[in-house]
This record gives sequence, structure tokens and C-alpha cells, in this order.
Amino acid sequence: MISNGPRRDVRLEGFSSRSSFDDALGWIDGHSQPLNAEEVPVAAAAGRILARTFLAPADQPPTDTAEMDGYALRSAETIGAGGYNPLPFSIQQDPRQLNPASALLICSGAPMPRGADAIASFDLIRPGAGAIEVIESVTRGAGMNFKGQEAQAGAALIDSSRPLRSADLGLIASFGIATVAVIRRPRVRLIIAGCKFRFDSNLSDANGPMLRALIARDGGLIEPETDQFAGLSAQPGTPEHLPQSTLSEDSAQLVQAALAGLIAKPGADLILVCGLTGTGPDDVAPLALDAAGSLDVHGIALHPGGSAGLGRVGETPVILLPGSPLHCLCAYDLLAGRLIRRLGGRASRLPYAVRQAVVGRKIVSSIGNFELVQVRLVSGEVVPLGSAGSGGLAAAAHAAGFVLIPAPLEGYRPGTPVSVYSYDEVDDLEGKGL
Repeated sequence: MISNGPRRDVRLEGFSSRSSFDDALGWIDGHSQPLNAEEVPVAAAAGRILARTFLAPADQPPTDTAEMDGYALRSAETIGAGGYNPLPFSIQQDPRQLNPASALLICSGAPMPRGADAIASFDLIRPGAGAIEVIESVTRGAGMNFKGQEAQAGAALIDSSRPLRSADLGLIASFGIATVAVIRRPRVRLIIAGCKFRFDSNLSDANGPMLRALIARDGGLIEPETDQFAGLSAQPGTPEHLPQSTLSEDSAQLVQAALAGLIAKPGADLILVCGLTGTGPDDVAPLALDAAGSLDVHGIALHPGGSAGLGRVGETPVILLPGSPLHCLCAYDLLAGRLIRRLGGRASRLPYAVRQAVVGRKIVSSIGNFELVQVRLVSGEVVPLGSAGSGGLAAAAHAAGFVLIPAPLEGYRPGTPVSVYSYDEVDDLEGKGL
């Protein structure tokens, strides 16, 4: 259960209890109402979410319209036409009203003359001087669109639950509309709090580039002034990483205060803090959030990603992500990504293609944790790449996708049907055998 009020310091002690994954999702959904709308040019609206369902403002097409080049005529007057029985039609120039036994040369997209209900393509006529001969009968509506055939005024054309596609932009523009109301993109403050210590120095930041790509995928807009916070990995003015033996409570408090200041700064719709969330002496991100606002959740029955935390500064949600890159990736996908998508009006579901397959080799899980396991597909069967959390980002890079294991289960036996979430844009999981 999620408890209210300040939570105890878990450093050097560990988590005595964890919130369930379902409770964490409930917190996310309770703090992620879609943001307000803004007007943007239609040409710049690709991938955005409409503020409301798009209704046709008028009939489309607004009048009977030619769909192809040819001759507009009355279909009933072509009955019986054939190669041995060509029917003559005089060519008229007035595009307004079609005369009996007459045809009007017309171009695609032009309004049909009154009285015409079909177009004869050029391969169905024989040209002559001031006349044509139709050599095959033409059915009513051939080669044209009737008024309102594509859409009638007031009809719902584009739902507001998915990102706008290129065809959507063309459809909106076809009505003469220049701007459209879309949900404002969430402003995300990304704070990279620092990585854990190693003695080989010069650690590169893996989480920053990964999170920036994920936030953009989910429709977030990272603040230009986003801070790359060094945490305890270096003393001010020095580039080298310090061994853990040099840590002190005073330095941890300095980092905590600096993080709290970054978290409390106004202007963001969502704040992500990556790193310093665990149980080591340097893991002060939860304390910083508690000092700046409220730490509502710290420690979730989720693997990888169990040291994640949730809280608020005023009405602004804050998510603490683990510093271990694979744990960070999984906690982002299952928690932070969901919140960003919901703030931006997108569907909360995971943005991955899903396919069904059967387990080929047993997938092991620990009861009580909601687990995410990297997998491959071999000969159509799901094969795990180790246990949940093993292999780091290299496992995710080699994986075709992942499966989710609910907390009550201890895994999946061979032959069990499961849903596989594909990392690839094209759902092509085959061909990635061991």
C-alpha cells in the first residue's frame, strides 16, 4: 500500500517493505491528467494529440467532383454501348449544366456539371470532330465522388486518442484549416543525479542519451536548461571520480541540498531524477525530494527498477529513476513513460508492437515482484536472456523484446502463451536467434 507523509531513510538499511506495482500505477494515473491545449500550424502537428475529436466542418467533397480525367456524362445514356454499337455524344463547353446526349471534357478534382453522374475514361471513347463515341457502358458514379461521399459535415474523422499521422494532416488541410488545437507537450526536467562509483574513472553517462530518446518518443519536451548534475562522483572543480571511501555525511548533505534546489525550481510539468535512489550512503535523491516536496513512494515491487520513487513538488509529479541503466530503462518504460504519455494526451499503454508466442525455455521469476524479462524468439518460441535484471543494457540491445510477469507468478513454463513486446519499430522478431 502507498503511505502518506515522509518516508524513512533507507540508506544502509534497505527496504523493509515495497509498494505494489499496481499501487504505483494508480499513483501515476492519479497525477497525470492531460495538459491544456494549444494551437499549432497543421504542417507542424505531426505526432501531436488532438485536443478533441476532429469533426468534418463541411461535406467532403463539397460538391459532386471528378475523381479522374475523362468525359462527364449521364450513365443511363451509355446503356447498350459497345464496340459494334458506339453511341455518339456531342461535346459541350458549358461546365454548369450537362445537356442531353452530351459530354463535358473534365479534369480530376473539378466539380461535375449538374445532370452528370459518371465519367467515361479515355479508353472507353473514340474521339471525333466536336463529338465522341462511347464504346462501353459506364455505371453510375464511375470515376467521380458524390457530395459528402468521403465525409459528411459533423462526422467524426480523427480520434483524439492517437498521434496525428501524415494522412490526418492532409485531411485537415483539405478543409482549408490552417491551425489545429492539440494537447501541449509535457515540459520535462531531466536531472541526471550521478552514477555509482567505480575505480576505473571517467564513467560515461548512459542514462542521459537513453532517457532523452525515450522522452522524445513519448511526446515529452525536455527543458533546454536541463541539468546534468554530477552527484557525488566528483568534487567541485575536479573531473575524476572518487572512491567510496572518501564519502562523508557532509558531502552527501551538500548533494542532497543541491538536488532539492533543482527539484523545487518551478516551470516543469514533470521532473525526472535519475540516480542516487538506492540504499547506499550516497543515495540522497529520495531525501532531496522529501525536502523539496513530498516523497509518496520509495521502493516498488518491480524488477528491474525496484528503487524507483514517486512524489510531488506542489502539483508537479516527480519520478525517481534508478541509476543502473537497465533498471532505469525498465522503470522509465513502466512508470515515467506512462506518466508523460498521459500528460500529453496519449494512450497510457506501452508504445511497443505486441505479438503472441509460446515459451520455449522456462522463464523464472520471483513471487511478489512485477518483473520485466528480456527475450528473443527462436524458431517461433520465446527464450529468456537470463533472469530479470541480468545482462545490463547489452541484454536489451540483444533482445528482440520483453515479456511482463505479474507479481503472483513464479515465471512461465515451456509451452505457455505470452505477449511479447517488440523493441523493433517493425514487428519482426524472427531472425534474431541465438
